[in-house]
Amino acid sequence: MILGFGMDLRHLFLIAFIPGILALLILLFFVEEKKGEGAVKPSWKPGPVSPNFKLYLLSLILFTLGNSSDAFLLLKAQNTGIRIAFLPLIWVFLHVVKVITSIPGGVISDRIGRRKVMVAGWLVYALIYLGFGLSDRDWHIWLLFALYGIYFGLTEGVEKAFVADLAAKEERGTAFGLYHLCVGLSALPASVVFGYIWQQFGELYAFLFGAALSFIASFILLAFVREVNG
Repeated sequence: MILGFGMDLRHLFLIAFIPGILALLILLFFVEEKKGEGAVKPSWKPGPVSPNFKLYLLSLILFTLGNSSDAFLLLKAQNTGIRIAFLPLIWVFLHVVKVITSIPGGVISDRIGRRKVMVAGWLVYALIYLGFGLSDRDWHIWLLFALYGIYFGLTEGVEKAFVADLAAKEERGTAFGLYHLCVGLSALPASVVFGYIWQQFGELYAFLFGAALSFIASFILLAFVREVNG
């Protein structure tokens, strides 16, 4: 299938790699790693973690359970009326926005705090899923994917940075291990549950489910999780 631009789907999917390559080049050639003075190597030390960190993990679990595969977003775009041939363009657009907003997202988190940025990002995510559930126009899809890219830019690196903020240096190995364990185990059933709800009750209720969990996770993060360093 050939698009009006003279490119087929294979070419468009290849173009989708460009933002990732640009991000990698920026990381390799323009970002310098600061050498810490007397840095303590993170190590895995089984033991109790603080109640504050447990609440953070709880919020992450709930949010991840509502964070289904992006394939559902593309399926929604197709159901809304966007031609299959244009789905790669939407994917490219998403990653361009993601790359553009990732650096400002990190700067903002340094200035106002990780938690506030994460709460804002998760609330944006909830509104995005609500929007996908209600959308019925092509331009709705493009707008929602732009907002989705902004969400990624705001939160993708901040979640891990917040783990480092909440854990003492000698406990960061344990903290990051628990973080990846909770996120990984929660991600496994997320898409299965989302797909089941979509199949049994319709796409609107599936997106409402994701939005509801995001709102709940945002509330827990804002109301009960304290920022330790900043």
